[in-house]
Amino acid sequence: MNQIRVVRSFVAADALAELIQADYNLQGPVRCQLFSKMLRTQDNDHYLVTTGDDQRYVVRVYQLGTRLNRQESDYQYEIDWLNFLHGAGLPISYPIVRADGGLLSRLYAPEGMRYYALFSLAPGRPMSIQNEEQLFVMGREMARIHLASNDYQGKFERQPMNLEFLVDKPMERIKQYWDEDRADDLEILMISAEEAKEEILALIANEQHTPDSWGPIGGDFHSGSVFFTDDNHPTFFNFDWCGYGWRAYDIAVFLFNTNLIHNSSAELSEAFFAGYYSQRQLSSNEHAAIAPFLTIRRIWQTGLFSMNDGLVGHTFIAPAHN
Repeated sequence: MNQIRVVRSFVAADALAELIQADYNLQGPVRCQLFSKMLRTQDNDHYLVTTGDDQRYVVRVYQLGTRLNRQESDYQYEIDWLNFLHGAGLPISYPIVRADGGLLSRLYAPEGMRYYALFSLAPGRPMSIQNEEQLFVMGREMARIHLASNDYQGKFERQPMNLEFLVDKPMERIKQYWDEDRADDLEILMISAEEAKEEILALIANEQHTPDSWGPIGGDFHSGSVFFTDDNHPTFFNFDWCGYGWRAYDIAVFLFNTNLIHNSSAELSEAFFAGYYSQRQLSSNEHAAIAPFLTIRRIWQTGLFSMNDGLVGHTFIAPAHN
């Protein structure tokens, strides 16, 4: 009997623990526990790692690279950038060095080769978007990440978050799923996408354009990807969507992910922007770009969940057919 093709597997925790113990200078025995996946099978897999001397880490097993058209250099870029930020004193979950001096590992799963990396564990609890002090700190540290990253000299290739990546390719995927039953919705989406693209192209080409409006960004900041300790010290983690992009897009993504832009309390969004402005001023271009980037984020996310690999199920985006 031929072996059936597997789209998505989960690595056994005890088998992963053996790999980690062999690859890293950690005191044994090493134990792994898979964090709850619930329905988000399209994401990477994360395991809590505990060592014999009660040190705790997180290991990320990246999903199969072909799903997002990623090569080894994409993962190396992320880990190298995070290592740079850690060295610059930014509060991020940083990669742990392997016994051989490397930062990235690989394993062979039923669906193919997958990469993994070990990271420091972020202490505390997820930030509260109702906490003005935490929102101020969030904005301040995001700006510090942007400023520090101006000096990052990346050695590895990474897919840039340009308009082709954020709009054109997502729209191509959406068109494959939204058939004649959703023709009106598709037309509205296409018009919105084109208008948002035109706005961004006009803003980045005018005389007020600033050079550091583009550079390394997190790409997916939200309240669940930063933990705060009781004394409001943050640690950022989960930079799977990092890369070169517009800093205004990074801000728009946070506003979108937290729905902060539609919150009835203006003080909350003001606290976030006050924190950001305390470190880095937004040009008028960048501030104006936030609104079209909010539209672009919606389009990108819709396109992400339209990938036809079965990981979220066809009824997640497209209606079921008999």
